[in-house]
Amino acid sequence: MPLTLNQLLFRVFHEKDNMLQPARSELGLGRGQPRLLSFLLENGTSTQSDIADSLGIDPAAVSRMTKILDDKGFLIRTADKECRRSNRVELTDKGRKTAEAWREECRIIDQRILEEFSEEEADELMKLLQKLLGSLTRIKS
Repeated sequence: MPLTLNQLLFRVFHEKDNMLQPARSELGLGRGQPRLLSFLLENGTSTQSDIADSLGIDPAAVSRMTKILDDKGFLIRTADKECRRSNRVELTDKGRKTAEAWREECRIIDQRILEEFSEEEADELMKLLQKLLGSLTRIKS
């Protein structure tokens, strides 16, 4: 019996997550934390609210995650001068190096995953996944 779309997406996500687990552990990161570091690497200093909005994560979860990452020396949280209830978050050198190492590990895993695909198939897969993400984003709104 063929898998449903929901089952396929779930399995693909978890298989890739399992492939990345050793790298996450080696870098001292928990689930979700690489996404936050990667966001900061791409976008620079940001508010916790911007991170939550951009990543589609609950603001309380971002607050907990940034506290843990701050305690581990990956980032620095400072009070936002414009809004005292908000923190600005920026990567430390350790956080930047870790985010770059994570990016490279993801690139290698992506390359391994797609090695049985032609370039055209890989491009088409990316287009279809982007379209699916757009559809999900519109439905959610």
